[in-house]
Amino acid sequence: MSTEAKGPGGRRRVRASVRGVVQGVGFRPFVYRLAAEESLCGSIGNDTEGVTIELEGEAGRVAGFLLRLRSELPPMARIDDVFVDELDATGETGFRIIASEVHGAVATGIPADTATCEDCLRELFDPKDRRYRYPFLNCTNCGPRFTITRQIPYDRPQTSMAAFTMCAVCQAEYDDPGNRRFHAQPNACAVCGPRVWLARADGSEIACTDPVVEAAGRLAVGGVLAIKGIGGFHLSVDACDEDAVKTLRARKRRYGKPLAIMVRDLQRAREICVLTQDEEALLTSAARPIVLARARAGNGVAESVAPGLPWLGVFLAYAPLHHLLLGDEQLRALVMTSANLSEEPIAMDNDEARSRLGEIADAFVMHDRAILQRCDDSVMAVVDGAPQVVRRARGYVPLGIELPFDAQQLLAVGGHLKNAFALTRGRFAYQSQHLGDLENLTGLEFFEESLAHWMRTFEIEPEAVAHDLHPGYLSTTWSQGWAKDRGLRLIGVQHHHAHIAACMAEHKSKGAVIGLALDGTGYGTDGHIWGGEVLICEYDGFERFAHLEYVAMAGGDAAVKQPWRMAFAHLRAAGLGMEEAAALAGVSEHEASVLERMIQRGVNAPMTSSLGRLFDAAAVLVLGRGVVDYDAQAAIELEGVAVDEPEVASPAEYVPQLQGMESARVLRVGALWRAAVNDLRGGVPKPVIAARFHAGVAEGFVRAAVVAREQLGTTQVALSGGCLHNKRLARLLREGLERAGFSVHAHRRVSPGDGGLSYGQAVVAAARMRAES
Repeated sequence: MSTEAKGPGGRRRVRASVRGVVQGVGFRPFVYRLAAEESLCGSIGNDTEGVTIELEGEAGRVAGFLLRLRSELPPMARIDDVFVDELDATGETGFRIIASEVHGAVATGIPADTATCEDCLRELFDPKDRRYRYPFLNCTNCGPRFTITRQIPYDRPQTSMAAFTMCAVCQAEYDDPGNRRFHAQPNACAVCGPRVWLARADGSEIACTDPVVEAAGRLAVGGVLAIKGIGGFHLSVDACDEDAVKTLRARKRRYGKPLAIMVRDLQRAREICVLTQDEEALLTSAARPIVLARARAGNGVAESVAPGLPWLGVFLAYAPLHHLLLGDEQLRALVMTSANLSEEPIAMDNDEARSRLGEIADAFVMHDRAILQRCDDSVMAVVDGAPQVVRRARGYVPLGIELPFDAQQLLAVGGHLKNAFALTRGRFAYQSQHLGDLENLTGLEFFEESLAHWMRTFEIEPEAVAHDLHPGYLSTTWSQGWAKDRGLRLIGVQHHHAHIAACMAEHKSKGAVIGLALDGTGYGTDGHIWGGEVLICEYDGFERFAHLEYVAMAGGDAAVKQPWRMAFAHLRAAGLGMEEAAALAGVSEHEASVLERMIQRGVNAPMTSSLGRLFDAAAVLVLGRGVVDYDAQAAIELEGVAVDEPEVASPAEYVPQLQGMESARVLRVGALWRAAVNDLRGGVPKPVIAARFHAGVAEGFVRAAVVAREQLGTTQVALSGGCLHNKRLARLLREGLERAGFSVHAHRRVSPGDGGLSYGQAVVAAARMRAES
């Protein structure tokens, strides 16, 4: 800060340029009130970099204002920087909110969509309030933001609310500095704002007195409804109606994957799930994510909601429409799942929903507030006592994620599954909402649609593109063509290096770390499929220290959906005879002979060191889960069967043994398989075998990290990869590593799975470009 400039009577005038999430979060009204309390004059306005405040008054009050600016922020706001310049005092009187200015590069953030606040909720159910039962009420502290924003600055004309002119009463609220809706851009009421109606698949409106009451009634008698929300449509049924849930699964073609359930409030969530304090904090946060929590016995939820699992994905109502639907006591909980066929993007607008969902939904709850960005619900879990991102979307995007160093403007395209891209500029990476799997043209179109929107909104023009090394990923081939058309540099980043770099960046690690990168699939520098890796990582490079032993992935990608293939290959590699391995894997004699030839000849049998595939194979042996309906189902069920098993030291045979020297260090798992087979035949309970498997694998990687430390000296370990979603494994690894004297870093702000991959790719690419400059 420069030397204070004082005017007549000891007055001081400053210009404060504020950067961060300061638009659409009640920041200008907050500053207006703060200035009034400190008896200061001046102005505040939005611009493309954030907000600019000019203040004049007694020097001590100006200083007090600047301190309170950071300490008394509105709940949705975040300040990254405040740049203060001294000005000559002018003797100005009064404080004004001035029109937004559009100039220069965008450097501010768009706020995330936020759950209905308590004040609005009280109004929603107050018969005396003018917004009683109005499904779109909001204020400066809550409501849609990202999903209705076209571009910065965040003002009503830049949002989909531009289509609705405020009535005189709403306008008066908007203009009143003492009102909670002062400069609330989505402000509206039943007179002037969006409306909701019930429709058939052909688009014709269903006549009824109250479409929300009618919708709730149809859900209560087993109907399947498509409900337009904040970031897209949900498909919904009564979560306590087994027949309705089965009908939804059949129509949606989602046969095994768990479905999320929405409840009215925290008390109802407690009746359905056994919640920890941390899980309750996540559930009631402004983001209102789906939280994976332990199901309570006898909770009344249909078995088909999460078949075979001890957990449920539960979340609280976060929009006024949800509160109205669940306000009726006849609905304890609603299945609220993304409105799409399996693997497609979520449906966003009315015509698209009718076209895509006409054979799934019996009726549609429509509204006329346009959604400008598709955005699924976020998914969180408490893993090893701390929040972990499973899927980052509504409530968290588009908030920037800090980088460990400044970066140029880059695009990182992510991976193939659970895709999310990232754009960088300066200190922040802006990671997109969860986009899903890039399996087809529809998924790619969603990727391109979202990327164009984000580049336009943040005014980022990438100078380089970071991508995965896998030549078969659609994200890789797309990035090659996109970069070539624009004459941009391509930077390939190894999959597991990106995972570890993301974790390092979250913790701003310095120097080399030991990275345990544990997942299902990642293309290695040797052309094999990696996934059980001990790496020595820095931001701009890595070395492979050790890995799980290679096993043939008979059938290639088919082995992911048919894990009996991996079980057979692992059992054969462990020394079991073909007939014995076939019997344990549930494979016919013919299938076994085909697999045997594939493995021996190396035909469609890539070698893999994947821990995810090892878990899949173990689930076949222990649970008989030979075929899966969704990604990681076998491994999730293996974790689930051990959920109540106490922690015990695993027999030595279950611990993978590190063998070899230098680049050929391998964690051998043959003894593990033989021990598990002996336990199974000896009548050891399945939960015990599953628990021993988890403990043995964790101990094997801890021992490998100890050997790495002995040779390299580093005591930092970063944990990443989709296997770290496994609560038991994550806890065992952290406890074992800490007992061995390591400092352990785990993900908190991005997913350890492939949803966090683009953040790591961006970090690696930026580090390489910095090293070259």
